[in-house]
Amino acid sequence: MNSRLQEIRERQKLRRQLLAQQLGAESADRIGVVLHSKDELKEIEETRETCRASYDSSAPPSKRKPQTDGEDTEEDVEEQKDEVEVQQEEESNPYEEVYKDSSTFLKGTQSLNPHNDYCQHFVDTGHRPQNFIRDVGLADRFEEYPKLRELIRLKDELISSTNIPPMYLQADLEHFDLRELKSQFDVILIEPPLEEYYRESGISHTERFWTWDDIMRLEIEEISALRSFVFLWCGSGEGLDLGRMCLRKWGFRRCEDICWIKTNKNNPGKTKALDPKAVFQRTKEHCLMGIKGTVRRSTDGDFIHANVDIDLIITEEPDMGNVEKPVEIFHIIEHFCLGRRRLHLFGRDSTIRPGWVTVGPTLTNTNFNQETYAAHFPMPDSHLSGCTEEIERLRPKSPVKLKSDRGGGAPRGGRGGPNAGRGGDRGRERNRPNFRGDRGGFRGRGGPHRGFPPR
Repeated sequence: MNSRLQEIRERQKLRRQLLAQQLGAESADRIGVVLHSKDELKEIEETRETCRASYDSSAPPSKRKPQTDGEDTEEDVEEQKDEVEVQQEEESNPYEEVYKDSSTFLKGTQSLNPHNDYCQHFVDTGHRPQNFIRDVGLADRFEEYPKLRELIRLKDELISSTNIPPMYLQADLEHFDLRELKSQFDVILIEPPLEEYYRESGISHTERFWTWDDIMRLEIEEISALRSFVFLWCGSGEGLDLGRMCLRKWGFRRCEDICWIKTNKNNPGKTKALDPKAVFQRTKEHCLMGIKGTVRRSTDGDFIHANVDIDLIITEEPDMGNVEKPVEIFHIIEHFCLGRRRLHLFGRDSTIRPGWVTVGPTLTNTNFNQETYAAHFPMPDSHLSGCTEEIERLRPKSPVKLKSDRGGGAPRGGRGGPNAGRGGDRGRERNRPNFRGDRGGFRGRGGPHRGFPPR
């Protein structure tokens, strides 16, 4: 038992020494000085004195040491040492900053504490941790990356020059047959009016909420092209699972999850109505991305440009009563997919956009005509925006996988050429029908084993 206690004390001593090195303290005994302010040290000292007094009163008389006249006890010596240390600190640091809130934890402050505790800062001030992420806007995101900035500029110019005029259709999607659009779309963005959105924003909604059963009944598979993508806003609750079920029902495979993180720089501390079903304060939403058909990053550069954008959107949270989604989702879709047939379901007047067909029950006007829309894509490949040589040079690319021959030969050759290393003539010999290896080997690929006996 004594050895176990000694081992625990040694570990505790070692941990205190490592912590003192990390905090920049002179010794392990000075950790409290670094972590606590004067007021906290005083409170700790008062607590210690109270504990000592209670211990002295409760200790049995037989275990107390007799105190002679004029002799200080160990407790008195300890108190005198602590008083001297506190007095030296006051003389050396007369203007030491007293800890009042988490502002001393943040970067750029002259604090003895090296932590950046943004979570505690959120508790104290209401500023969310994501408020301190730099360069999140579309304008300044690529300032330090000139190649990416030039790539985004060229792609935006190409997109604006190849977009068709905006088209929109006022329709109640609960009763509207999507097959009446008589078109196949490369990209479909779905923004259903979920109850979760309006419950969190604390407003009453005039139109009917859509359940996930209603959303699943949308015939997205009838209007999606053989190679196509769907982007489904699903909130941050049960929609993460039910949205995936919708994608499977429509014939899509989930491939990405775009996350919208909301900041509150303009209104710190003022949160919208808290969701009663949530455990934490929800400050994000998800947009599931599904893929249909066979689309490869390395070979289908005519249809997609991968790795241009990231899967995060960081913008200011809309005001109370506003359920708008960030406009950046349109930029991500347009930069990624080169297909020009784009459909936005549950759109509003504020989301009408060149290059898109917007369909929704709250639209105030209609200009969609199927024949006019089909006239923009007369040729088989005219639905693609194409690509310039400069964009092809600047965009990130995935390496093309080489087709290897398991029989050996050049693909298995070394670095010195087609006949170097383990490949070359030896590989070509192995491909012959009567080749029998060096150690008994196999005859062909399915022949009987003539080497070592099986184990």
